[in-house]
Amino acid sequence: MWRFNSQRGDSLNKKMLSVLLVFALLLLSTIALFITNSKVALADEAQSSIDIEVNHQLTVHDGGLVTLNDTVILSKKPGEQAPLLQSFRIGFPYQYKSNIYYVFACETKNPEKSLAFDLDAGFGTPGFYAVRVHFGREINLTQVESYSFTVMFELSDLITAKLATGELLELSFPMYPSLEQNATKGSTTTVFLPSSVSYNSSDPVFNQTASNTLNAVKKPLEAFTSVVGSITFNPTTSFTLLDVNEVRRTIVLDEWNNLLVSDFYSTTNKAENVTSTIWTMLPEDALDPIYAKDDLGNVLNITQQNEGDAIKAIVTLKSALQPTQTAHVLIAYKLPWKNHVKENGWSDFSLNFKLFEPTNLTVRKLTVTIDLPEGAEFQSSNATIQPDIVQMGIYKETPTFTLSNISPYQNLDFTIWYRHVVFWASFRPTLWTGALVVVIAAIASLWQIRRAPALVPTVLPIRPEEFINYVKTYDERKKILQERQSLEVQAQKGKVPRRLYRVRSRTLDSRLSVLSRDLAVLRERIRTAGPRYAGMMRQIEVAETELQGVEADIRRTEARYRRGEISAAAYHKLLEDSYRRRDRAKTNIDGVLLRLREEIS
Repeated sequence: MWRFNSQRGDSLNKKMLSVLLVFALLLLSTIALFITNSKVALADEAQSSIDIEVNHQLTVHDGGLVTLNDTVILSKKPGEQAPLLQSFRIGFPYQYKSNIYYVFACETKNPEKSLAFDLDAGFGTPGFYAVRVHFGREINLTQVESYSFTVMFELSDLITAKLATGELLELSFPMYPSLEQNATKGSTTTVFLPSSVSYNSSDPVFNQTASNTLNAVKKPLEAFTSVVGSITFNPTTSFTLLDVNEVRRTIVLDEWNNLLVSDFYSTTNKAENVTSTIWTMLPEDALDPIYAKDDLGNVLNITQQNEGDAIKAIVTLKSALQPTQTAHVLIAYKLPWKNHVKENGWSDFSLNFKLFEPTNLTVRKLTVTIDLPEGAEFQSSNATIQPDIVQMGIYKETPTFTLSNISPYQNLDFTIWYRHVVFWASFRPTLWTGALVVVIAAIASLWQIRRAPALVPTVLPIRPEEFINYVKTYDERKKILQERQSLEVQAQKGKVPRRLYRVRSRTLDSRLSVLSRDLAVLRERIRTAGPRYAGMMRQIEVAETELQGVEADIRRTEARYRRGEISAAAYHKLLEDSYRRRDRAKTNIDGVLLRLREEIS
């Protein structure tokens, strides 16, 4: 009897617990609905009392970069009491998130006053990317006529080839801004095409108000508008689609007040047609001669054009750059010391410069190395990113800045302060003079020793021509490997017939086999020239082994990503690590080849 009553009590307790849970869920649902309705009511209140107008402007630049400026004008509707505003959200369809390179916000009437913003703020509605701009103060539209702010987006990879010949290009872009409330005064979309193209067509239809200036108006602009626009155009003169993978800048300050700059560019042709030129911006005070060469050592022709406060350097390549092919170019020049280096006292100096000159191109990776004079000591820097300090030898420090995703509108001005004793320039001459005195004294002492054994000079068991043959063979092998990689990319895209692909592939493989055999023979000959040369050959072998491993890792990572085994974040992190290892190995090989060239020059 007791057991029966206990079981019955447990059953009643479970029923009461279920009732309480249901009641709690209903209560939570009611609270959530109340909060949602409150937010909707506030949004409706803001929407009903504020007039919104947006100027939506896109500028297409030579090189493929697109600048999007959204200028938002907020004002109070007549007879309404507008709420206090502290922030505002604006965006576009979510598919363009991956094209964003840089975002900036400011007050329209005072561009120097930048505004804080939150990236990827969202609207709470799927399918949109938005930023929330914070005004930094409460805006009372009842007391002011209007308030205006501007959000600037730099977007890349929006232009693709409409035809396989590259004669017709298509720009895809957000046709209108996306807002979370109706814009009663609407949106005016304006697109500025460069003078080097000819407008063809658009969807939706634009009005052509001036040469290469297109205009469309939507009034009113409904909340959560998501329209993708497209414009097709023809390149007429020098319009290019370039992707700057990497720039390595070295700024050298020596003891004799010389300021030398060398920029190494890795640039890929993203267009479907070939191009024979690449270009970049140099400081306006760059001194002639400006020198350029490719990775094979060929001296390249440079044409200079003055553009504002910079020099546009147009480099003509030795051979045309095919689609998806990458060119490696080194540009070197000298700058006036007094324009950039200031002396503060007898031992303190400052260098004022730009990490990189603004161009209409995006740079995926930028490395800037400051080669300070021998004996100099780095003190500090006002750059947004602090450098890594590398000790080069006993008497030299080298600060290095590394940045990613560089765009034209970023502020890359910087100043570094360093300490350098002015009489350090005489250190090396004094050292060499002392060494010369010691050598002369030693020779004089040996001269006095009779029957001293004669010194037999050491003769290298290798001719200088073999160094030359090794460097030339290695450069030729590198060029064929690049051609082989380009052929693979074109074959994957179906741009090369299979029969032609097999013939060219066999030809390149045969040539690579011959070159690899010749390199192996020359490498063994160079090893016999002494321990230093044997060490150089060992460095190249280690770097080549590293390259093979890196390429295998890249292919493995891409396969895992396609199978869904790793996330996008992990995929990009693994690729970045692999690219860093590959760059380090290539740099080691280039360094050894450069030392061999110096041996034979």
